Amino acid sequence: MLREKLETHAAGLTLEDLALMLRITTRSVRRYLRELALVTELESIAVRPGAVHMWRIKPSERGRAVPLRRTQAYTLLAARRVFDVLKGSALFDEIDVTLRQIEQVARRPTARTPARGEAADAHLEDRFAYVPPMARAYANRSDDIDEAFRAVAELCVLRFRYADARSSDGKEAPRGVRVTCHPYALVLHGGAIACVARDVDRGATRVFVFDRMADLEANEQERFELPPDFSLGDWLHGDFGVAGGARAVKLLVEFEPAAADTVRARRVHPSQRVAVAPDGRVRASMSLPESAEVLERVKAWLLGFGAAVRVLEPRALAEDLARELRRAAERYEE
Repeated sequence: MLREKLETHAAGLTLEDLALMLRITTRSVRRYLRELALVTELESIAVRPGAVHMWRIKPSERGRAVPLRRTQAYTLLAARRVFDVLKGSALFDEIDVTLRQIEQVARRPTARTPARGEAADAHLEDRFAYVPPMARAYANRSDDIDEAFRAVAELCVLRFRYADARSSDGKEAPRGVRVTCHPYALVLHGGAIACVARDVDRGATRVFVFDRMADLEANEQERFELPPDFSLGDWLHGDFGVAGGARAVKLLVEFEPAAADTVRARRVHPSQRVAVAPDGRVRASMSLPESAEVLERVKAWLLGFGAAVRVLEPRALAEDLARELRRAAERYEE
């Protein structure tokens, strides 16, 4: 409600004005202003020397009118479930407010006549949807999500604990190691969150899995510059996740005719190329980073085809899959 009042009164309102409008004390207004300042920029302006200050949302943060047709509104609403992974965070609340406003555009009356099916597109936003993979449950980590997003958006240094360190006995360290990084981007992939960042201590850019990050803290006093040659697209590998690597691995796979339509119909990686033989067999090739996480996803994809697929390159992956299939066959023989 406080935000709505400030959005409506662009010139600003005094603490007393806001207290009367919201029927609360000026002390509560100050507390609410501090909370609102966490998600949008506010400013206090003196109308004249010695006069009371006016509070307002910074002009650069004020909502802007964007022309939007009903079809465009339906398209945006179809993807709203993508952001379910952010539920509980202030970032999700901001997105949700925007989508609710877009929903009003989708539901506004039109001048179409009943003969053209006025009721046909009623609540189309509930009948045209994109369903992403099931999202992880991050509701209890809303502060960490907001901290990570703030660091990415404002180019702040981010510090956290990361649970990928191994102790001498091979077990994962319970709290992880301290990491100082320059966060370049956040990615929502497969219902989970990943952060592409420059690890300051290691001197390397890498992917951090949000599930393993803890005690996140963005430092507004320490800033960094985004490298001009950084491109997030270089880190996105379709169905195989988010990863980077100095070396690329060529994957060459042959599919039986029974799986040909499935392979041709779906592009699982940006570099995917497909060739069809006269007898109906299909060969798919792609260039992947030398990443253990990516190769594990590739293995899972290939195993889904059972006996209808054969890996030609790399040889190490073919041997790994052969061992996996032999173990599976042994279990069924038992």
